[in-house]
Amino acid sequence: MIGKFTYEEVGQIIEKLKQSLIELRKLTPTKQSSELNDFVATVESYYKYLETTIEMNSAADKTLSYLKETLK
Repeated sequence: MIGKFTYEEVGQIIEKLKQSLIELRKLTPTKQSSELNDFVATVESYYKYLETTIEMNSAADKTLSYLKETLK
C-alpha cells in the first residue's frame, strides 16, 4: 500500500497518466510553449516517481514479511 492506495490502484493511476500524456502530445501545437513543456515533463516525472515508489515499497513489504517470518 502507498498511503490508502493499493499498488494496483497506483498502477492504474500511472497508466492513466501515461495515456493522458500520449493524448496531450497529440494535441499540442507545432510551436510548443515552455509552460506546456514544463507541465508535460512534470507529469512524466511524477508517473516515473510513482513507479519507483511502487518498486521500493513492494521490496520493503517483501523484506518485512521475510523478517517477520524469520523472527517468529
